[in-house]
Amino acid sequence: MRITNNTLINNMLRQLNSGLGRLGQYQEQLASGRRVLKPSDDPAGIVSISQLKTSLFENQQLLSNVDSAYSWLDSADTVLASVTSVMHRAKELTIYAATEVLSDSDRYAIQEEMKQLFDNVLQLANSTHSGRYLFGGQKTTTVPFTRESLDPNDPNFFNIVYQGGRSDDGTASQSLEINANSVLDLSLVQTKVNADGKVEDSLFMPILSTFRKIIADMEQGNVSDLSSVDIEQLESALDNVLSYRAVVGAKVNRVQMAKERLQELKINFNQLLSNAQDIDVAETIMQLKSEEYVYRTALAVGARIIQPSLVDFLK
Repeated sequence: MRITNNTLINNMLRQLNSGLGRLGQYQEQLASGRRVLKPSDDPAGIVSISQLKTSLFENQQLLSNVDSAYSWLDSADTVLASVTSVMHRAKELTIYAATEVLSDSDRYAIQEEMKQLFDNVLQLANSTHSGRYLFGGQKTTTVPFTRESLDPNDPNFFNIVYQGGRSDDGTASQSLEINANSVLDLSLVQTKVNADGKVEDSLFMPILSTFRKIIADMEQGNVSDLSSVDIEQLESALDNVLSYRAVVGAKVNRVQMAKERLQELKINFNQLLSNAQDIDVAETIMQLKSEEYVYRTALAVGARIIQPSLVDFLK
């Protein structure tokens, strides 16, 4: 096989271009910190990297759901804590109003405060979080508790109608996925149908009904009911509130455990992704220096190959 000068030059240029390409590849890896920049860099590894990135995205969405669930439950617990305080005050007033020696002015003052407490509970029952009603069931955009009459002089002024519950089309949901295949129900009310065929919730309606009766008994001076029936109903309603707070607390604990697990998974996924696509900086620098040395050597050799010319041979 005849080796010509052109053959040597072409081989030299091909090898220089190849070395320059490897040198550029290592420089790009060091600049980006990534070993795999395109599928052709590691066709087998790119599948694992894509799966890990998908897992990280899903994990991040679950963490976002967990934060939303915790915020929702924390707001609900704050409302229920306020309701508990209001009920304790109502119990104090009821016991005080059951005293037969009270003057009319004192009894009237207690009655007016009880009306304010009623309004306070009604306001708390219609509490919202991020524009959604906490205690409306699946109807999160509908005011759950409304008065039958807005006229303070109307006997129905203290009658409350529950507008929440299950959505009309049955599609709305008060739940969030906090783990793979694990859904947390955020609904904070249970509904029942009363004797009149109306839907009531099991949390606030007993409280409001008891407050309405206490106000009526104060107006009528019904001391016997104030000292027995009303106190018993208040205590029953208070126990019910405490049971709801226990349920909320249990859900908060579940959310916190889910968050801890998801944060651990996030660290694990990030470590696996780093192992799959990130470079070893020290090793890559050594490879870069090695390729740089080879390239400089090739340039020096090439300079000696292309140096002779016809004029040099004629001299």
